[in-house]
Amino acid sequence: MRRYGLGLYAPHRHGEFMMPDWLIGKSIVVFLCAFIVCQLAFGYTPAFDLILVAVLSVFLFFYLGDQLSRSWAYMSEKDFLVHVFVIGLVFRLVWVIYMYDFFNPSHFGNTLGDGADTEWYLPFGKAIADWVRGDENLSFKELSQNIWLAAVDDIGYPIWLAIDNLLCFGLSDVLFPMIVKALVGSYCSICIYHIAKRHFGIGTARIAALFVMLNPNMIYWCGTMMKEAEMVFLCCLAVDKFDETFSSGNRLTFSALLPGMLAGLSLFFFRTALGMTMFLAVFTHIVFVSHRVMSIGKKVLAGTLVAAMLAVGIGDRIVRQANEIVRTVKSDSQQKNMEWRENRIDAKGNQNKLITKYAGATVFAPLIFTIPFPTFNEASANQLLQIQLSGGYYIKNILSFFVILVMLLMLVSGEWRKHVFIIAYTVGYLVVLTLSSFAQSGRFHMPIWAMLMLFAAYGIQLARGNARIRFGLNIVLVIEIIACIGWNWFKLKGRGLI
Repeated sequence: MRRYGLGLYAPHRHGEFMMPDWLIGKSIVVFLCAFIVCQLAFGYTPAFDLILVAVLSVFLFFYLGDQLSRSWAYMSEKDFLVHVFVIGLVFRLVWVIYMYDFFNPSHFGNTLGDGADTEWYLPFGKAIADWVRGDENLSFKELSQNIWLAAVDDIGYPIWLAIDNLLCFGLSDVLFPMIVKALVGSYCSICIYHIAKRHFGIGTARIAALFVMLNPNMIYWCGTMMKEAEMVFLCCLAVDKFDETFSSGNRLTFSALLPGMLAGLSLFFFRTALGMTMFLAVFTHIVFVSHRVMSIGKKVLAGTLVAAMLAVGIGDRIVRQANEIVRTVKSDSQQKNMEWRENRIDAKGNQNKLITKYAGATVFAPLIFTIPFPTFNEASANQLLQIQLSGGYYIKNILSFFVILVMLLMLVSGEWRKHVFIIAYTVGYLVVLTLSSFAQSGRFHMPIWAMLMLFAAYGIQLARGNARIRFGLNIVLVIEIIACIGWNWFKLKGRGLI
């Protein structure tokens, strides 16, 4: 028996490595109940391939996660990590093949999927690669002007795609980058394992790694040409490297901080808000972490080194864009985004008249750990993504109970001071998201999902020795059914479909 920091006891050592029975079966059953009720109540049943992906997402996450956690419970740490990486990679590669060869050509008429956010990135990345290979039709001056005129957070992904293109010798503009996404996506499980082990022990680390390995929404973005998979990887890498440095107890030096700094700086070139959140979390850790963990001298040294590297690495351009983000948050951008969604007409000529009236920061803030809710009914012809990801959203809804529980217990007990950095990054990004125009967009929640899985794994470990927490989960599952029905009614009613 090992005592956790919040005063609760875990079961036998190897039992900590297994997903608990009381979570598995009832979670699958509640998902199926909610889905069936929505179909019987409202109709508008999605295409079979979309339903299959949603159902398999939940079944594989819970059932296969349970089976693998038991099969791997007695493995050594090295063997466990190898299995997590390899099996996670296999799942992602299978998904990549499905999306590349079947789903994308069938639904979008191409192999890359929805081109709305990729039509600029792909040709720009290819142009950079062609210039490196010596294409005489492309000048460095022209490329550098395009880079300079682009927003800072639109630069990173074309450069990433250019590196992919160079590595595969220009033979693949889509399939090879997707394979790379699968590789870095699999490595996220390793990063989360190390973070969780440092903070909450091996049992939590193993469950968290399995959660990330099997997370359907993290797997999903490996099969598209959007930049979410890369952002999730860079976030996990930056958190892991910074946390390793802060947790080592060794002398803070430039070389010790460099890996985290490089990963953190790269986030500015994918999404400015991510870079801001990461370094605000770093400074929050430096300020609030206990003096017994980090002396005042180390705090001053770390703060100075990080500030200096930020000043040299990003300059005034990032500061200007950060100021623009702050102005956007202070403006009515969220309301305007809601109005755009209301006035947007889908392929069936439908509009959502309720979203502007009821959706906003005051609604999103209490639910930010939980949303979005799953879309089970085809309210709009352009909601393929939401239906495919509904299984993953359901998983997030359920596991958010444990995340919220952990946050509250840490706040009450004062244990948050031992985990300042990872809490500051997780909560900080959610606060930014709440105040932005995209709080209800599942895609913009992705950079925080891996950390949510980590805290959920810790919450599950705490619940092993507490019947009241498990009873609370039963209540949450009932509420989830009601929320799923309500959300799908909301979407259909807002479009006048019921």
